Amino acid sequence: MGQHGKIGCGCLIFILIVCMVIAGIFMHPLTLKIIGKQFRYEDKVVQADIIFVPRCIEDRNGELYTESFREYWAGNGKTIFVEDDKILGISLTELVQKMAKGRGIKENVVKGIEAEGGEAPRTAKTKEKFAGMGYKKIIIIVPEYASRRFHLLYGSSQGDAKVIYMIKPVTVSFFAMDKWWKESTSRLIIMKELYDMGSYYLARFKYGESK
Repeated sequence: MGQHGKIGCGCLIFILIVCMVIAGIFMHPLTLKIIGKQFRYEDKVVQADIIFVPRCIEDRNGELYTESFREYWAGNGKTIFVEDDKILGISLTELVQKMAKGRGIKENVVKGIEAEGGEAPRTAKTKEKFAGMGYKKIIIIVPEYASRRFHLLYGSSQGDAKVIYMIKPVTVSFFAMDKWWKESTSRLIIMKELYDMGSYYLARFKYGESK
């Protein structure tokens, strides 16, 4: 009995040590950096019909819209669509149109698109509207930390295969990809992404893939 007890105790200690080592490896900066990179996805961007910028509440300085202007000047899209919203009673589309005008882009290049509800139904409505407008190729401008999620939302297996959605991740100042675990805002962003992606997979598991 005594020998059996020592063996059992040794196994528990060994398991505890293994768990501590695994936890230590998991929390290593290199591992954390690799984890952060898993949130990034990028498609090869080719000339498209339109450039679309979904609403991103963290983008208070309009960095995503600035990137959409660059894509427009590069000839990768003839029209810029922004997911509309109200900021202090002012249309987000109007604000972006003013930003565009200040950069020499005609206001009518920027258009708004409205969709209500949660992320999944909002995405479905947006895709339906774009398909109804006859667009075939669409560039989606998103922050790099959200690019994997938008790839899942707008992937060809999740929508009309006749419409090609190209995800363009943007490096933004309010998120530190290489040291996200050290900065509070970046940590919160990653936690939110984990929650949103978990909700996405849970919904697919519960209700199945929408046709």
